[in-house]
Amino acid sequence: MRFLITIALLLIPLMVYGTDDCTRATDIVIQAFDLGQTPQPQVREKKKAMLKQALALCPNHSEARNNLASIFEMEAQYDQALSHYQAAVLAKPGFAIAWFGLGEIYSKTNRFPLALEAYLNACHENSDARNRILNLLDNNRFRVSEAGEIMDKESLLLLFDKKRRENITKMISGCGFRASVVPEITFRNLQFNVGSAKIQDESILQLEEIGSALKEIGGKIKISGHTDKQPFKKHSREESVQLNMELASDRAKTIADYLVRLGVSRYRIESKGIGSKQPVAYGDSSEDYAKNRRVVIKVTE
Repeated sequence: MRFLITIALLLIPLMVYGTDDCTRATDIVIQAFDLGQTPQPQVREKKKAMLKQALALCPNHSEARNNLASIFEMEAQYDQALSHYQAAVLAKPGFAIAWFGLGEIYSKTNRFPLALEAYLNACHENSDARNRILNLLDNNRFRVSEAGEIMDKESLLLLFDKKRRENITKMISGCGFRASVVPEITFRNLQFNVGSAKIQDESILQLEEIGSALKEIGGKIKISGHTDKQPFKKHSREESVQLNMELASDRAKTIADYLVRLGVSRYRIESKGIGSKQPVAYGDSSEDYAKNRRVVIKVTE
């Protein structure tokens, strides 16, 4: 548990904190630590009260922030955990434990690009962070939004914005991994009615996040529609291939039209259908078909 930080980390000299209040805050954090890791709610509440008292004395106390975030994470109060982890790394940029915690919150809330960035900040001191990085790099999981997920604007910008993307690539290399971050995202959560280019209502939120992100950056936008290889009833295999191509083209155009309505310039957008010609799964199961049904959005200069 990340709450189990060492006493050595807590015993930071007074000159670092700069005030007697921060020294008192450190004492309180140690006392909260000494209560142990019992799951009993009353003990957690006592720890939270003590850590909040420490933060009242010293708002930038990074260890107090981290430990309080860890408790909120244990309670699945992810918004509050996120806020305190962010404050911890802001106060102490090299705080690997807090960066790892931040990555865990982003992962649990399906914000995988941001999770990758957080884990990269902890890679040299935390072996678990390295394992998480490997998992995210595997099959480019960090730039895929699966059905039921939403990739938010902040995550999208990390991948689409050139400077941020280049910085992540440098961080990956600095951690000893070989991978390049490209401005291309696969959306399996953009769902359409069966055999139709009509987009389902639950996909609108994702489109709004995409539109909001694309309006903040420049570059050309390429939208590609992909389908599975299932044949159309009463049509030959060759006819089905062509019909899937047309369906994929119509779906890509639907996405393009919606982004235009959201304020993205039509002159930046190119849409096309790939159909079933570029599968990522080659079986005939429903899971394989679902993997192949996707919209890919790429930003180029």
